[in-house]
Amino acid sequence: MLYISAVVPDTTSGGRFAMYRHLVLKQDFEVAVAGTTAGDSPIERRFVIRKNRLIERLRRTRLSRLLYNLEYLQNWIMVPQPLMQFAQEFRPDVVVCVIEDWHMGLAWQIATRLNVPLVVNFQDLFCLSQFVPDKIRPFPWLVPFLVNRYRMLNRKAAQSFYTSEGMGNWFGQDRRGDVLYPVGDFSTFSIHVVKPKPQTPIQIVYAGNCYGAYGRMLLRLANTVKERSDIHLQIFAAGNDWPLEKVKEMTEAGIYKGFKPFEQLKSDFQQADAFLTVMSFEKAEEPFMKTSFTTKWLDYVPYGKPVFVWAPDYSTAYQFAHQHRAGIAVSEDDPVALVKAMIDAASNLDTWQAASGGARNAAETVLNAEKIHALFVDRVNRVCRQSQDTPNIDELQELAR
Repeated sequence: MLYISAVVPDTTSGGRFAMYRHLVLKQDFEVAVAGTTAGDSPIERRFVIRKNRLIERLRRTRLSRLLYNLEYLQNWIMVPQPLMQFAQEFRPDVVVCVIEDWHMGLAWQIATRLNVPLVVNFQDLFCLSQFVPDKIRPFPWLVPFLVNRYRMLNRKAAQSFYTSEGMGNWFGQDRRGDVLYPVGDFSTFSIHVVKPKPQTPIQIVYAGNCYGAYGRMLLRLANTVKERSDIHLQIFAAGNDWPLEKVKEMTEAGIYKGFKPFEQLKSDFQQADAFLTVMSFEKAEEPFMKTSFTTKWLDYVPYGKPVFVWAPDYSTAYQFAHQHRAGIAVSEDDPVALVKAMIDAASNLDTWQAASGGARNAAETVLNAEKIHALFVDRVNRVCRQSQDTPNIDELQELAR
């Protein structure tokens, strides 16, 4: 497998961690990784795409956004020769790409030139997201082009994966792949017996993104619960964009806990009474909320504790919670309403136990890590077998002679 994407298999973020679990913790494939961030991956066979010094210098100026946008176009018509040579020497049976705007054109070109199947994984619609930093964000005039490329890759790839039902639905009548939820922890452990009632104060843990719209939501919630004695919120995040005085205030209050590697987070998950996942209510983020999925959900549910879902009713998180009874959903853009739902659930044993059971059931079924990985392996192997059974152009010409 030749893996080409900026979403490289490592442990620094949700999407990357999912691919790390598929390709590093599990070793069903011989993998080489290529991309601008390939050096971050522990996979030994890798190729880092580098730019010349002038381009790198210009990236640190106001021209950065223009350069990135031009590269989004360029990467559909040109492949760096060293990258092509790396791919040819590796001789992959399949090219896999987690779709994002910079690398997807390269993955398409390399798969086409090598005449091997392309597998695409739609985790996010990056060109429609407000979370993308300004310096690499597509200009409005380029967004339709990138959206059309997403749709083209979905139609022409040998296999498409969608991170949620909403992502699959976004493709409408062209939907043709499988929902592949981000894979959670493979570690097998006995789900802890849930306490008859949560402790006081209720220990609520959030682990994930604390930037942009999510950061603004979490800061509103932190302000709401800061002086309360019945709820203790803990936010674990790899950074934030809060005002410095708020970071200091929430750190001193024991709410903002900063970053912890996943293995260290497990002890905090064990001590928690319940978990929180959020999705933005901001109108500009609506397409993203309808298609993306909150990756930490996969890590929450094996603990068999309630998951509170603060999200609009059109979001994948809200709809997943209702469809699978896997969370207590609050669709009001008001932290007071969320806090009320937490207090009400904690005071009602039947509600608390039902939410705990819903989490356990999700961990054993739709969000079961082994089952998600088995689907990934099966579909990739299937397209490889189908490719091997189909004569390529050179073989057909030889047969004709």
